[in-house]
Amino acid sequence: MSTAKERVLDYGRALHIPSGTAEGGMMRVIAGGLVAAGIAVSGALAGVGTAGGEPIPSGTYQGTTTVPAGELIWKGKTFQEGTVVNNFTFGLTGLAGTTSQDGNGNTVIDYSPSGLGFLTDRISPNGDGTYTGAVYVGGNQVGSFGLAR
Repeated sequence: MSTAKERVLDYGRALHIPSGTAEGGMMRVIAGGLVAAGIAVSGALAGVGTAGGEPIPSGTYQGTTTVPAGELIWKGKTFQEGTVVNNFTFGLTGLAGTTSQDGNGNTVIDYSPSGLGFLTDRISPNGDGTYTGAVYVGGNQVGSFGLAR
């Protein structure tokens, strides 16, 4: 079985964006611009987690965001076996990352396999199957969002 990082890299190859190429670099610049604009709203408003920890989400979740016009571009996230991909308008996907849990029951999303090591998300379960999240750039929260089935 492949590791989460290998699955993220396989995803990049499936998009025909070879690592270390001009196209791969352009994809990172575009993604960085989205984050800087506050549109890549895939992070977590770190709330109080459960002591026992919730399982990492699985499947596709629809997203909502407080970023002005953010929902015109960002549609949610799809989680699968330790990886996550953000879903965008017109069926486009991107900003792949790996998932783990912190000690408070929150899911942490690391985008360094996509070349975006400065970007992380943190999502907290709400107890009703939904999640509250925030996106962090360099450790600073830049946006918030919600996820629901």
